Amino acid sequence: MEIKIESADREDFLEMIELADLTMPDRMNLHELKKYFELFPDLIFKATHNNRLVGFSCAGIDMYQTTGWLLFSNVIEEYRGRGIGKKLIQVRLQVLQQFQALEQVLVTVNASNTASICALQSAGFEMNRMENDYYGPGKHRNIMRLAVATSASRNITEPPVITAVGFHYFRIIRKDRP
Repeated sequence: MEIKIESADREDFLEMIELADLTMPDRMNLHELKKYFELFPDLIFKATHNNRLVGFSCAGIDMYQTTGWLLFSNVIEEYRGRGIGKKLIQVRLQVLQQFQALEQVLVTVNASNTASICALQSAGFEMNRMENDYYGPGKHRNIMRLAVATSASRNITEPPVITAVGFHYFRIIRKDRP
């Protein structure tokens, strides 16, 4: 099965919001996704199979470009467990590594989402802290952290063109933007 991971464009917006409505209706809305396209247009990625959107994700960077964020990741149920989420983590980390001042990458994760926690741990993330009542009474926020080597000691490269994982074939495509 060939899954393509590539930069998302504004043309993908409607399909992405439809997928979000199905898979995470309480977490993503039209205005939030529009903001991400305005703030981080080069940090939004999509996963497709036979030209069908099967997942998408976004990264962000703070104004000092020292802290990156994995803002969200979403894979439709029938495609979960195939390594797509891990590939979406990897491509976002590779793009964030291009920010020379980057010191750390953070991600919010639900404590009950063991699949995401395992995928993030395999990428080097560790549990950092919990913020009580962040989303309201009894709704806590768990933050995982990945420390990043200084720019002088890391080798910044373009994402790979082709990567094989298990029985699944992934092709990561980076579009040039004007």
